[in-house]
Amino acid sequence: MYIEIERSLVECDTHTHTIASSHAYSTVLELAQYASKAGLAAIAVTDHGPMLADGAPLIHFYNLNCLPPTICGVRVLHGTETNIIDYDGSIDIDSKCLQKLDWVIASFHEPVIAPLTQEDHTRAYLAIADNPFINVIGHSGNENYMYDYERVLPVFKQKGKLVEINNHSFKARKGSDKNCRDIALICKKYDIPVVVNSDAHSCLSVGNVKEAFQMLMDIDFPTDLIINLEFSRLTNWIEEKRNKTF
Repeated sequence: MYIEIERSLVECDTHTHTIASSHAYSTVLELAQYASKAGLAAIAVTDHGPMLADGAPLIHFYNLNCLPPTICGVRVLHGTETNIIDYDGSIDIDSKCLQKLDWVIASFHEPVIAPLTQEDHTRAYLAIADNPFINVIGHSGNENYMYDYERVLPVFKQKGKLVEINNHSFKARKGSDKNCRDIALICKKYDIPVVVNSDAHSCLSVGNVKEAFQMLMDIDFPTDLIINLEFSRLTNWIEEKRNKTF
């Protein structure tokens, strides 16, 4: 018997982890099973890149095409959470591999690169914005990697990047709730699209975006800017930006 799971507030959860990242605790099948129970139409499997100590090896991402596109009635997008590895915007997965994927998140992680100054973080994000294979800026509300929101966020929009509001960060990263609110207010100001994700490290959290979604509703964030709110909205975005057909 499955543990009960609440229905998700979004139709797609585009940031989830499997046991390929060994600090996570579920298989792809388990994620899909619980995603189905949460009423999700799609998930993106986005394990950490190889520069994180327990990240997946490069072959993991090249081999994702062995998975069926739909599991338990849930569309499973092949993705990664690649690590930003320097302040020039380099990442730990090569472009040849990224081209094969459906979904690419780029994030800072403290075990990979030590935080420096706000200007360094700003410079890195501006460089990341120029990478055509990156779709999403992951959990950028992290207090340890503060950057110039007013300077950077409009560039993300200009370069076709989505800004993630990461529900997991509200509990796991001190200060992220306030920072994500500040980020969301600027995204609202400039009509910058976002995705609201669980960053699930187990199947029991898949689709859980309650705190992040409530924050967006509290500031009257336009729902038409939440790209993963509806499956068709997400797939249309991917088809346009990544030239993928669903």
